[in-house]
Amino acid sequence: MDRSPHWAVALTSVVFLAAACANSAAEAPAQGGLLAEAGFVRRNADTPERMAALKALPPHQFVMRNSNGSVKFMYADPTACECIYVGGQRAYDQYRAKVASQVSDAQIRAILSTAPLPGESGL
Repeated sequence: MDRSPHWAVALTSVVFLAAACANSAAEAPAQGGLLAEAGFVRRNADTPERMAALKALPPHQFVMRNSNGSVKFMYADPTACECIYVGGQRAYDQYRAKVASQVSDAQIRAILSTAPLPGESGL
């Protein structure tokens, strides 16, 4: 009984799993880069007060606050930088536009990647 197809499937699965894990780890720094490009300011949690603020905010989610008549958005990142990104409405809108354009590109790549690869039909 030939087991080589089973090994090929198992090896392919391991490769895809490793790639997915590497992708997840790479997303955190990329998130900070997108926030900074959009105009958010990085505030490191380097004082007890800032560390308490970081812990009080939900991780990896935007929180909107009204401060002195203007809207402020905060994004806590306790894993990649132990910091809070702070920006106004304009920074938030620019960030959303950047993310929306990336999602569209990712969706296009996902659709294109569903085409079978040469030799894949036997798997």
